[in-house]
Amino acid sequence: MENEKQKEFILNGNLWKVIFNLSWPAVIAMILLAANNVLDGIFVGHFAEEGAFAGISVAMPPIITIIGLGILIGSGAGTLLSIAIGAEDKNIQKNILGNVNFLTLVISVIVMIVGFLFSEKTLFLMGGRGNSLIHGGEYYRTLLWGTPIWIYAIALNNLIRSEGKMKTAAAIMGIGLIVNGCANYTLMVIFNFGIKGAAIGTNIGMAVQTVISTVYFAKKSPDSQASVFTIRMDGEIISKIISMGLAGFIMQFMATIQMLLVLNVLNHYGSQDDIAFYGIITRLFSFMLQPIGGFMIALSPIIGINFGADKPERVISAFKRFLSAALILVVPLWILMLIFPEAAISLMMETPRLSAENIMHFRIYMILLPVMPLVFLALGFFPAINKGKISSVLGLLQQIVFYIPVMLILPAFIGVGGVYYGTFMIEILSAVPVLILLVREFRLLRTGITKWRQVQNEICSNGSAKSK
Repeated sequence: MENEKQKEFILNGNLWKVIFNLSWPAVIAMILLAANNVLDGIFVGHFAEEGAFAGISVAMPPIITIIGLGILIGSGAGTLLSIAIGAEDKNIQKNILGNVNFLTLVISVIVMIVGFLFSEKTLFLMGGRGNSLIHGGEYYRTLLWGTPIWIYAIALNNLIRSEGKMKTAAAIMGIGLIVNGCANYTLMVIFNFGIKGAAIGTNIGMAVQTVISTVYFAKKSPDSQASVFTIRMDGEIISKIISMGLAGFIMQFMATIQMLLVLNVLNHYGSQDDIAFYGIITRLFSFMLQPIGGFMIALSPIIGINFGADKPERVISAFKRFLSAALILVVPLWILMLIFPEAAISLMMETPRLSAENIMHFRIYMILLPVMPLVFLALGFFPAINKGKISSVLGLLQQIVFYIPVMLILPAFIGVGGVYYGTFMIEILSAVPVLILLVREFRLLRTGITKWRQVQNEICSNGSAKSK
């Protein structure tokens, strides 16, 4: 009954009210997800052994990849579930959790085997040397034991959000974060476990999230889903989950590649100060992107449910209002940062000593901020209307076709500035095809060429063919 009321609200409620009700918990959820890593950093920085902070830094890229795999399963399954709810497709709703269980199990086993076999080589590639390699290895290998927990916690949280239960999903993440903090304090401060305690504490926090989410699904009506412990392997559903979730994984994975590339470029053409300054800029930029990430999460069930219910005009209107809301939220802070760059940088640096070149680089990077809502929301929009491949191609286009060549070539001619001018050029070039494809997709939705029934028939016909 509660799910039906939520669905009815998403389908027929005032769109601005729907967007507000679903967005603010999603924004908080994004901050809480990022806070897990921040919390580890705080405890390691104050209570772990010397060189430990560098250790968790070199371990961060492979950990981001593990998070990306959770997003791959969770966002793909969540998007498919949202569409199925809107289309009242009980078959997909009932079977999707079993396929999530199967994917989590298979991917976790592969990640753990590869992770343990190549952990030292992986962290060496990330720049781990000496103590940072030793401590990073201890931290990373401890977290690897929690791989199934991490992936499943993220996946189930996405499924809860896909039902429109943003507050429930955020509350579960909040409980996990509190448990993480308490476990870190107990293991590191009281029992002096060092960096290993930070990893164990994080695993405990994620385990609590997993248990609560599992209980949530176990209490649901058996008519609405299979048992939470069911394992299924439906080829078409798995294919749709991967297709719809691939864009989120690509964004996470390519962020790792981007991090490696830029740091190597700055190390080659600049100094440690340049690397530190770049770190400050990207952290401020990432902070500003958190609300947009929340809007991107809230967008998926609203678009998916209305798309599944064959309401193209409401789908288009919802996207435009999400874009307007994201810009309204971001632009005032963006203007302040451009006018007062020193004040913004001082949040991360006690006594900033900034040259005119530093200020210019800061403004070049930050001027991109209003472009990001369009790109982020589009990458969430296409999977929600069963066009996940478009988001994947756009992600690869930005990172492989644009980012890698520009970052390898431009700094060779203009030095460190090439990182900032190159980033500006890449993001602007990436936004053009996004805008063109959005306009095209709005036209296809209005003419009825893009609709959920076609996908539904395709899954049913393929399933019938296999049964024969």
